[in-house]
Amino acid sequence: MQRFRNRLRAPVLVGVGAAFDFISGRVRQAPRWLRDAGLEWLWRLVHERRRLWRRTVLMGPRFVVRSMAQVLKESVSKRGQ
Repeated sequence: MQRFRNRLRAPVLVGVGAAFDFISGRVRQAPRWLRDAGLEWLWRLVHERRRLWRRTVLMGPRFVVRSMAQVLKESVSKRGQ
């Protein structure tokens, strides 16, 4: 979505991830205890290594760093108000 958002003429884009795969039964969802523990990503990585490893290993840390930078930036700007 990020790569093609400028080409799309849509005011809102909604990513549904694996929702359709789970609903259709094409992909098995993680057991409830893993989902409750916030570890569904690990279940999916183990079961779809070839497809998901790069996203999980390379993009995950980048997402965390950027998210933390945004939080810090917002907290600093709130203090200045």
